[in-house]
Amino acid sequence: MNRIGYLEAVLDAVVGLERAPEPDGADPWQLAVAAFAATERLDHELGTRLSIRALARLDADAEPATRVTAYAARAFAAAAELLTGEWSDLAPGLTPSGDPIADALPLLDGLGEDDDAEFARFLLAEAALSCARVGLASGLRLPDPRRVLVCDGRAHDVAAVYAVLAARIAAFHGRVAEAQALLDGVTSEAPLLALLVDATRSLVLGNAADPVRARDLAARVTRESPDPSTRVSSGCYLLASFGLVAIGDVRGAASLVLAAGGGADLERLMVTDRAIGLELLTNAALAEGDFDAAEAWAARVESLAASPIAGATVLRTRSRILLARGDAARALDAADRAGERARAEGRIIEASEAEILAARAAIAAAGGGEAGRRLQAMAQEADRTGHLAAVRAARQELRAAGRRLRPLAGTEWSGLSEREREVAGLLLDGHTNAEIAAALFLSPHTVRAHVSRVLSAFGAPSRFTLAARLPAFDVEPLPELTARQRAVVAELATGAGNAEIAARLGISVKTVEKHLHEAMRRLGVTTRVGVLRRASERSAAE
Repeated sequence: MNRIGYLEAVLDAVVGLERAPEPDGADPWQLAVAAFAATERLDHELGTRLSIRALARLDADAEPATRVTAYAARAFAAAAELLTGEWSDLAPGLTPSGDPIADALPLLDGLGEDDDAEFARFLLAEAALSCARVGLASGLRLPDPRRVLVCDGRAHDVAAVYAVLAARIAAFHGRVAEAQALLDGVTSEAPLLALLVDATRSLVLGNAADPVRARDLAARVTRESPDPSTRVSSGCYLLASFGLVAIGDVRGAASLVLAAGGGADLERLMVTDRAIGLELLTNAALAEGDFDAAEAWAARVESLAASPIAGATVLRTRSRILLARGDAARALDAADRAGERARAEGRIIEASEAEILAARAAIAAAGGGEAGRRLQAMAQEADRTGHLAAVRAARQELRAAGRRLRPLAGTEWSGLSEREREVAGLLLDGHTNAEIAAALFLSPHTVRAHVSRVLSAFGAPSRFTLAARLPAFDVEPLPELTARQRAVVAELATGAGNAEIAARLGISVKTVEKHLHEAMRRLGVTTRVGVLRRASERSAAE
């Protein structure tokens, strides 16, 4: 069987939940592909043996596709092993540095565009993600799913797995909006792979704070997925569980993790998923007030502490237990170290979770102000990338402590409370703080707080800038103004100050002030903000 024929047969077996054909024991490429198939079948011992044999069979002149595939297969198999030490301990003496992922990177430029080369790219990215080296995975060029083993104009069914990989990398890297876009239009005629796509959508939508769709997809996956006897089928349960935990359904998520894992140690899962799953079970027990069960699950997480894959997760779990014991200072330290490690590895969703834990510990240690600042920064970045579940979690954490997250810059009206919208409307009508306080029966201090939150939501330093950021308007619907007054108002709408308006129109600052004063009088308003508000309303009415 030629190379592409063997690859197609193996991928058919993976999709069909069947045993892959035996490899040629003298061919390192076939051995590596067979190692991938064994790991997908959750036969981790066979995957390890075959991946080591593939490396041992490499000749010095092995071409890049063979070498990258063999390196990636070893790293992929190692993601299920209980490693200790450093990444260089994955393949000591078998690759130049012992770190097969790092050693594969310089070879990527030598890969062509054939199906075997594209599979090598896929497997390397999958191996990096499975080893929780998310930042590294996010920097790799991924194969185009539409070009996977095309026959009669149609890509192989495994194209859905390739597409899901890209979305998983983006999601775990915190780029949730991008992950959503990557899944647009992705489907599969293979029933199991269609479920895998839906499970991945549940993960992404949960982190996008879309609880209804995330829950519906998770329910479908739970209802229709086969027994979790392979990595794809167990992955359906696992990804759906991650979607549920993102929307706060810890109990439902824990149930799916147990179904996927195969036992109390979750031994069917890759180490990164095993660690996260055990952390989730710890969290579920704490949420139900069963501290004894939480400590039992946490002890299983601690057994993974020496693994370079599980370190950040172990630290987060440790933080949860310490906080439950009332040791806020040590809980904060563990959460901080978990966040640092997760960020260094590109595990941005996990880094956000560590930030939530750190804030919780800081609040417990009477450090609420610092917690608020940290959560504000985290939420701002999460909002930018579409990780809205993190924004929601930050709000909930601060609300429980009697605090509030400031509206995020750029959220505008959607980031404001009902009362803040009232204040914003009065601001845009040109009212002063004192007038707003009188109109709404609020104290001046409360109005000042609301005004600062309104300005924050619109990313505006002042009420004048806020008004200038209203939708663009046409000054023609202002017949009561002269042509020169309309010109001054048009420049005012750009955010320009008096001196800048004067320079643009070639008139003096005093003349600008005179035109603005007269425009206010004719429009029946008393402030520059009021001028812009009235002009915007007239333009909209037209």
